[in-house]
Amino acid sequence: MSILSMGERFATLFGVPKFVVPHLACFVSEREMELVLLMDGQKCSVPDLALKMKCTQLETRDLLESCYLKAIVNKEECGGELVYFASSFYDRLDYLCKFDDNYHVDQELSAALNEWCYGVYAGRMEPYLDRLQKKEEEDRAPEMFELIDNLEELLDSVSEIRLVPCNCRKLAGHCTKPTETCLSFDRSITDRTFGQVLTKEEAKEIVEAAHRNGLMHSVNSDWRTKGLAYMCNCCSCCCYPTRLALDRGTKGVFPVIKYEAQRDVVKCTHCGACTKRCHFSAFYVGEAEFVVKGKIRRMVEFDPEKCWGCGICVETCPHEAISMGAL
Repeated sequence: MSILSMGERFATLFGVPKFVVPHLACFVSEREMELVLLMDGQKCSVPDLALKMKCTQLETRDLLESCYLKAIVNKEECGGELVYFASSFYDRLDYLCKFDDNYHVDQELSAALNEWCYGVYAGRMEPYLDRLQKKEEEDRAPEMFELIDNLEELLDSVSEIRLVPCNCRKLAGHCTKPTETCLSFDRSITDRTFGQVLTKEEAKEIVEAAHRNGLMHSVNSDWRTKGLAYMCNCCSCCCYPTRLALDRGTKGVFPVIKYEAQRDVVKCTHCGACTKRCHFSAFYVGEAEFVVKGKIRRMVEFDPEKCWGCGICVETCPHEAISMGAL
């Protein structure tokens, strides 16, 4: 089989978009491609693959475990035996952008990958969002934005903490906000979570720094009853869940909204600091004008219908005119 036909067959088995096929060497080695081709879309045991690869079972197992950790194959127990099967390009890309320091592609390819990846994510999420909107029973609780005031309570509820790069900002790159910001906790940590183990104090510093950078704190909305699984520190320009919620108009369902900003119009000086920090234009510069110390200033307006309850506007107000209230 020629290298070209290998690549085309691999692309079919691994779910690789056509525009990536000429660049496959950036994502997998020839040996890794051969492994996926030998699996041929099937679940395979170590002995079966060893025969196909014409090598020892120990060598086969070592290769499979290496590929498992790099999201090239998955594994599961089937009939008391461990079997392996091909992963997908979507999951491989997620691993590379987060954990492989040698992964680099040019700007044009990176932009195309981001759009493709967001499209796949949106497609995978569509049935879930439909069930949420129909108020059907669903095991996975949707996201919600949590307030920085509750950070101590959040972190006190967990035992193990792992810092993982934000795959959304790594892929999209629409802003310069930090990427070392996502946290996994306890039940969401697996043998492929990787990342840096953090103390609670280190995690607190990460979240507080993210907050200062204007990132919103997204957690599983059932964290008080079922435990904290993750915290993503999100922007609205890169982060896939927020982008999807904006595109699909699922605010209130995905993510759940539990807080709303409240403005004290007496304290507000219309300085506009909040308008620069709000991701959803709930605070915005209106048309009305007034005079302050001989200078014309446009009034800052607040539309509560646009508020997503993230709370990052509170600290930016120099006159403490903004607070958060529970819905």
